[in-house]
Amino acid sequence: MPVTERLILPVQSGADWKEPLKFLLQTLKKQEGNIRTRWGPHSENVDNLELLIGWESEAAQQTFQNSSDFGTVMSQLKPILREEPTVYFVQFVPYAPKEVIDASIVQVITVPASQESAIKSTIESYKSVSGCTGASSGLSLAEVKGKGAKVCVAVVGWESLEHSQTNATKVDVGSDVEVHHVNFRYPVKGFRGL
Repeated sequence: MPVTERLILPVQSGADWKEPLKFLLQTLKKQEGNIRTRWGPHSENVDNLELLIGWESEAAQQTFQNSSDFGTVMSQLKPILREEPTVYFVQFVPYAPKEVIDASIVQVITVPASQESAIKSTIESYKSVSGCTGASSGLSLAEVKGKGAKVCVAVVGWESLEHSQTNATKVDVGSDVEVHHVNFRYPVKGFRGL
């Protein structure tokens, strides 16, 4: 069953992360079971890079993680990181729709799994709002480090950051809500993407 690996790389302020990221992306592209990868910095903090990596299964990602390629990638990334990356799997329903991931800007909302129905209702209402290109959500497959529980991740595609800021209502599902925006089509010079 296809899964999405959510990887957030906290890079050092001012670090030149494009070459290490390019190396990671080129390495991922060669891995058996890799479906596609989207990446970009958070609009609210460009020192956080987010990647959504599609895998045919968790086992495919585990094979990559156990390979020498993974060690080489980590040796490239380690010098630019300010702390450990955040990484976990999400089962999106529907699976990472193209109209969301390929939008000009994607609003990423993370809430405790206990708030899944509330966030699904919220993003469902966004679909009829001007500038929204689509939405999807999913639960993490396991407890997320630092959260103490599973989380629900919602992704909402927007034609622009302004459309999101103007038309998206405040997410009111409790105090433990993280919201940021990512251009998952962010260009890396010399690399056309996946």
